[in-house]
Amino acid sequence: MKPKSILITAPNWVGDAVMATPAFRCVRENFPKAKISLLLRPFIKGVLEGAPWFDEWIEFDPKEKHKQPGRYLALIRRLRKEQFDMGFILPNSFSSALVAWLAGIKQRVGYIRDARSWLLTQGVKRFKEKGRFRPAYMADYYLRLCASAGCEISSGELELFASKESMEKINKLFSKYKISKNKPVFLINPGASFGSSKSWTTAGFARTAELLHEEFDCHVLLASAPQEKDTASKIEKAARGKVLNLTHERITLDLLKALIKKVSTLITVDSGPRHIAVAFKKPVVVLMGPTDPRYTHTSQEIGRVIRERVDCAPCHLKECPKDHRCMEWIKPEKVVEACRELMVEVAAT
Repeated sequence: MKPKSILITAPNWVGDAVMATPAFRCVRENFPKAKISLLLRPFIKGVLEGAPWFDEWIEFDPKEKHKQPGRYLALIRRLRKEQFDMGFILPNSFSSALVAWLAGIKQRVGYIRDARSWLLTQGVKRFKEKGRFRPAYMADYYLRLCASAGCEISSGELELFASKESMEKINKLFSKYKISKNKPVFLINPGASFGSSKSWTTAGFARTAELLHEEFDCHVLLASAPQEKDTASKIEKAARGKVLNLTHERITLDLLKALIKKVSTLITVDSGPRHIAVAFKKPVVVLMGPTDPRYTHTSQEIGRVIRERVDCAPCHLKECPKDHRCMEWIKPEKVVEACRELMVEVAAT
């Protein structure tokens, strides 16, 4: 089949969207003459902007389906009008497959789960081990859908693009705050939109900043989403002048990409910015607690994953019902040690 028009339904989280970039690229490479449209949540667009694989961006937040049913129906009408030949449904949800079915897409490719097999024309079985679902790196997980549709896979590398305008804005911020290009620049990103279970402690981040200043002649920056400004303020206060808080500068996703590309090392939890660092081949120290590392482990990452061994992890719960030991037990000294190791490793290459 040589489709003339393709709809790709993007994942709903920033990190997953970044890990889907090899699949996006693969579809474009295999169908160079097709019109490719990307259906995505509005806030995801910021991280994918600049990508050359799409002819059309269709923004829609699934949460609006119940709040504003008229917009949902308008979306379905718009998609039906497009008469797509093929659709790649990357999210695992029933609702994402339903949209493709209601849109009348002729060939619908997606994973079989959540009782949605009847909505797919090409259902793909998920990885299993001893009869149970086996977690796999999400980039490979998405590429497997491409392979099932007969696509040849040239590369599994994550890929993002930072605009010239965004890089200029970050350069101006560096000049404004007199951030020297001759010193290491560490960026702390404490946010976790998944839920509080992924978050580390205010004291942990603050102490990490202090230790970095004690060991290195460096800058330590702090950036988080606008809705996490209170957390950033608490870290800034606890760090006693050792952190430059850029959160009030409104670091949107497009600017965050440029900022991560600019700094020496990123320190973050297991969230979207981690995968942005992988895409830009930047060193990253990851503080991981409630999630299974098999979803995100890749040899592409220049990084260290700090994970305490606790009997209740991975639980994948958004909020910890216990004492949050998987994150609470992580010590700032370990984080700084990981930063030191990465600096040596990068200097040797």
